[in-house]
Amino acid sequence: MPRNIFENAALEGAIFKNESYLYPEFVPERLPHREAQIDALVYCFSPIAKGAKPHNVFVHGKTGTGKTVTVKYVMNELQEHTDRAKALYINCFEFSSRSSVLSEVANFIGAVVPRRGLSTDEIYSKLLESARRLQFTPIIILDEADQLSVQGKEDASKLLYDLLRIIEYEKIRFGIALISNSGEFLAKLDARVRSSLAEERIEFEPYSPIQLKEILRERAEFAFLPNALENEVINVAAAHAAKLGGDCRIAIESLWKAGRIAEKEGAGKLTLKHLRSAFELIESSPGRKPANFLSGTEKAMLKIILQEKQLNSGELFRKYNESAGEKLSERRLREVATGLEKKQIISSEGINLPERGRTRRISLKISRRELAEKLGK
Repeated sequence: MPRNIFENAALEGAIFKNESYLYPEFVPERLPHREAQIDALVYCFSPIAKGAKPHNVFVHGKTGTGKTVTVKYVMNELQEHTDRAKALYINCFEFSSRSSVLSEVANFIGAVVPRRGLSTDEIYSKLLESARRLQFTPIIILDEADQLSVQGKEDASKLLYDLLRIIEYEKIRFGIALISNSGEFLAKLDARVRSSLAEERIEFEPYSPIQLKEILRERAEFAFLPNALENEVINVAAAHAAKLGGDCRIAIESLWKAGRIAEKEGAGKLTLKHLRSAFELIESSPGRKPANFLSGTEKAMLKIILQEKQLNSGELFRKYNESAGEKLSERRLREVATGLEKKQIISSEGINLPERGRTRRISLKISRRELAEKLGK
């Protein structure tokens, strides 16, 4: 009797032992190089186990620096440790309005709220009614929190004010964890909300190439069959992610997609050719254009550079603060420019200008056409 066609697919050219170790939503049992951030999160939420009030948290750092997976890891550990805490994860790309987030929170704590038909005030009233009967401390994790403020909406401040009002005036214990790619997110909030939030800030720095290699080797050990990877695959995947600012998410996704390509071909081994095909696939996929790796501040700075044939760092910073709605310190602008250099988008060299002294000349490392495409112009 012939084999089932799916049995043939599973046997021929197998690469993976367990590809779930490379899935975006996978939370590993160990998170190397994030010990300090884990300790900081534990400090913020450990009071719950003693029946005390947790600290609110603002987690920020570039894409692929382990923010989300670290918060999820700590929440899993906390919920195993005590039944006094329950975490609700909300991605604000999916739930980007005040009413949609409040509906999710209300349903999470036991209120029955339909997706449509109720005003925001009615949703909040039902949420508050259920919150008064709570026997646990909800921890509301708002990932991609800056999406609440897209296009000047005030939903972020209003939503956080709603949640903080439960904590301050109703004396009901809630924990709030905000996750954002931008360290400037809080500055956009209403001053009263910033004051009441009283958050602990936890920054995630980009992974170094060496750290990326270690993480990829560990994931690959569990995800792939022995000897399924060509020797240089891990090194090249790590180097590619390092060029994108230390983005570990891209590095892991590249391995996963390359493995799928190799298995589809029945190659039996993941080679650099498969890896480079994965890079191209990820680069061209909808929603994953290069501009997605740029913060709002980086994009604004690059738009200025695009308009000028040549400029020095002082001129760049002056033009930025003249055109931007929110002025930034020279130190912060230098950090942004350094980040663009690491991403291989710009370069700078030290020069001496008459009457101005030492400065840095800014140059593009990519074509103006390519930059315009990155910025969607």
